[in-house]
Parts: sequence; C-alpha cells; structure tokens
Amino acid sequence: MIGRSLFLGALLVCSASAVTLDEIASKPPSREKNFLIWQFLKQDINASAASEAFYQIDTVNPRFLFDYAAKTDESEIRYTADCMQKVSTQLMAIEQDDCLYLALTPQKAQMLESYERELIATRLGDRFGDVQWLRTMNHNNHFAPYSDLEASLKLFNLSSPQYRHEHFNHPIDLESLASLTSMNGFAQLVYWSVTDPKLGELHASLANVSGGSYGFQTHFYLGINALRYGRADNAHFHLLEAKRKAPSPMERDKCTFWIYRVTSDDAMLRELSESLDINMYVLWARERLGVETENYFTTLPTSGPGGFKGDDPFEWNRLHREMVATPPEELYRLVERYEGDDSLAVQAYMIERVYQPYVHNFTMPYERYLQGIDNDQKAFLYALMRQETRLIPGLISRSFALGLMQIMPFNVDSISKIHPLKVSSYQDMFNPQFNIPYAIEHLKHIDNTLYNPVFKAYAYNGGIGFTKRLITAEGVFLNGEHEPFMSMELVWNAESREYGKKVLANYVIYKKILGESVSITRIFDNLTQPTLSDCFRAAAQAPAR
Repeated sequence: MIGRSLFLGALLVCSASAVTLDEIASKPPSREKNFLIWQFLKQDINASAASEAFYQIDTVNPRFLFDYAAKTDESEIRYTADCMQKVSTQLMAIEQDDCLYLALTPQKAQMLESYERELIATRLGDRFGDVQWLRTMNHNNHFAPYSDLEASLKLFNLSSPQYRHEHFNHPIDLESLASLTSMNGFAQLVYWSVTDPKLGELHASLANVSGGSYGFQTHFYLGINALRYGRADNAHFHLLEAKRKAPSPMERDKCTFWIYRVTSDDAMLRELSESLDINMYVLWARERLGVETENYFTTLPTSGPGGFKGDDPFEWNRLHREMVATPPEELYRLVERYEGDDSLAVQAYMIERVYQPYVHNFTMPYERYLQGIDNDQKAFLYALMRQETRLIPGLISRSFALGLMQIMPFNVDSISKIHPLKVSSYQDMFNPQFNIPYAIEHLKHIDNTLYNPVFKAYAYNGGIGFTKRLITAEGVFLNGEHEPFMSMELVWNAESREYGKKVLANYVIYKKILGESVSITRIFDNLTQPTLSDCFRAAAQAPAR
C-alpha cells in the first residue's frame, strides 16, 4: 500500500461528487460504507448531518472520533476527543480525573518527571483502569533479580521503542529469564525485542531460551534469534516447533528454509522445492535444484465483450461475501455467472480459490493500461497489484487505500495536482484507467532511489522514509552467513516485511511470464550491495570529493 501516514489530505470535493446522507443510508454496513462516511465528515456539513452519518459507522476508531468531534455539538464527544489529544506537557494541568486517564499514554508519561508519574498514579488509583505501570516506569531495575518481573514485562510491551532502548537493553539473568518465559506477554517481548536492532543485549539473553511450548511466531523468532547468536541447538528446536505449528503453507515453507540453513540437510531443500505454494523460499530452493515453477495460470478462456469488472466496491463486497459462503467445490457456478472479457480478474480470483493451494493466479487483465512501459516495470506493477488486491479493482483497505494499486487518498490528492489525467473524486480510483497511471507516477520517485524489487516493495508499502531508516540501520543487509535473509525476517514493520517477500515472488513469476526470467538468488545477493540496490547507502559509501 502506498506510504501510510498519520495525515490524510483534504478531500477532492466537487458539487457533482459530494457524498450525501441518502447515499450513505442506502448502503449496508461495511468498510466501503465507512469510507463514504469518512468523506462526508470532511465536507461542509452541520452537526445534525454529522451525527446522522457518524452513528452509521460499524467500527469507530480515533480517526472517526476526532473528525466527528470537529463537527458535532455533543459535549461528551467533544470532551473525550479533546482529552485524548492532550500532549504530555498538558497532563499535569488537567483537572478532571477521567480526562487525565483518557489523555494518558506510556509515550506521554515517559516525558514526565518521576514525581509527576507518582502523583498521577496516586491520584487515579485503579478507578478507571490499571495505571501502576507509571510506578514501574520510575524503577531502573527492569528484568533484574528480585524485581517485579510481571510489572516490567507489562511496561515493556506498552512502552515506545525509545523507552525500551533506554531502560531494557541489558542482559537478563537465567533465573529471571526462566520466569519470564511462563508469563503472559512473553510472546510480545520476544517479537518486539528480536525485531529491534537496538536491543542487542536483550537479544543475547533470549538466545539462551531452550525448550518450552509457545505459539508459532514466538518459536520462530526465538529460533532466528538463537541462530543469530550461534546457538544452532536452540535454533533447531524452535524452528522445528514453529514448523509444526505453522498456520499457512508459506509459514511452513519459511521454517523449512531456516531448518535447512541450520542443518544443511538436503532433504529439507528437496521438501521445500516440492511445496505447492509459490513464495520466495520455494523459488529459491527450486532455483538451486533446477526445478521449474509451473503450477500457475496466466489466462482463461472468455466469451467475448462485457462481463463483471469488480470495480464497484459495494458490488464486489457483496460478491466476495457470497464467495466466502460458497464451498470451493461449488464456486464454478459463480465463475460461469460472470462470463465476458471484463470478468477475467474476477473469474481468475474465484478459480484460484477453487484450486488453492495447488494452482495460482498470475493473470494480466490490464494490458490496455500498461502500454508504453518496459517489461520490467510491467512485471513489478503486476507484482504489486497481485499482492495489494489480487487484481480486483474495487477494493478499499482498512486505512482507505483505494483500488487496484491501493493508493491512499492523500497520495491521490498530491498526484492529481501534477498528473495530466485529473480525477473528479476518489471514486475514480476504482477505475484502472486512473488508478494504474497514478501508481506509475508515484513509483517514479521510488525507482529513482531504490533499485531492488524488495526495497521498492518496502517503500511502496511503508514509504521511502521508512525504507531509508530500515536499510541504513546498523548491521542490516550486509554481507554475512545468513544475509540478506536474516535482515528480511527482522524487518520491524510486520506488514512491510511480509509484503516485500510476496511482491518479490510475484515479480519473479511475472518476469518469467513476460519472457525475461530473473535469478532470485541474484536479487537476494544485490540486497547486500548498496550500489546495486539503493542510493542511500551507495551515497554514504561514496568517497568524499
């Protein structure tokens, strides 16, 4: 998804495209309806209209609450929103206890003096909820012998990365570590610490965790971390347990890949190459063994002009609900209902559901909008498109990213100012004729700074700023025994981490389909060579003039 941001730009509003209450009321509760309400709350409306729209939202989050508070005359809503938006320097001046509780967060509290945190803890007590973590913040013996381990663990999971770096990055004795492994919150401790490159002392302690029974993710990250510190015995145990508990084919393949890295057991490499999933681990194994990937389809027979495009968000939502409720063996009756050339994306989506996980959809339904670009750019666009929306144009994400390429509203606004193809409303983003050119425009800046498809995928999903911070951090994406794979597993943004892996696999397959096969091994190797992968590290390594 194109660069997430806390700021959502101003609406593209014109009289012909303004959202109305009647339009909102006519739609069923859904993410798509929520998007209409969000647009409506940005318009010039009165308090009564705002109220009528707001109370049709099926899931209220702070974004909606704050937008509604700016329009409503409901004193309780305005009070709640105002309290929640107080900054740390205002906390001690808040007179109402309930407002203080609403305003309080660990990130704000860490900016206070110790005595101020104690005053707030005493003042609030347990009347609104647990605030004892404020007192834990005043201690400097976190995870130490004879300390309150449960309180420290809760604070670790609540606090910001900066606070963890300053107060938790130290060794943990074996007795305290053993106690922590049995506590609620240990799984979060493992994830947040192992994926944070600035918690090295904590990593070294966690490498000593042997045995135990945890969830898939916890075993996996304990295994990866143990391998990072040369504890192959612990790594092997945790990776085997993670594989046994893997929730999906890709997660199972991931564990098999790392077990092979630990053991060099050729049976693991062969098992990985025989997986029916198409992911970066399987493609790597198949390339090493010279096995072709063939379990995908690129086209379907169609019956001529017309069909169902899937470009209306509400119509797509209705059909998707019907698909989910239909057993896979009965989906063909839905496929047959939607005949016509324009139905290729929808039919392919349904057929993949019928045959999953055996056969995969790598169709290319939007060639008419991709004229004038080279095959490499086309392969990458389809790789993004397949991951973002499975090639369906009428999708809206939870954060209101729009259409095939999941373009955020604020990016639509900025691109519309410079692109010759103007949009009249966000509704145009469900039309590939607009969505694809806008995505191509956005990718221009990414292409100028990042050259490897993995890094470009990170930037498309999490933003260029995020990607720059990620790849210029100390000790990542450098030459090493398990690089770049270790760095790829430890990307702290979970969504971008998995996004990059999946886009890479899509890119390799689409390059093959377009007659320009690429080596996934070479792509991996390039990630550790700045001059081949990105301008940020390349510029830092360039000799001074």
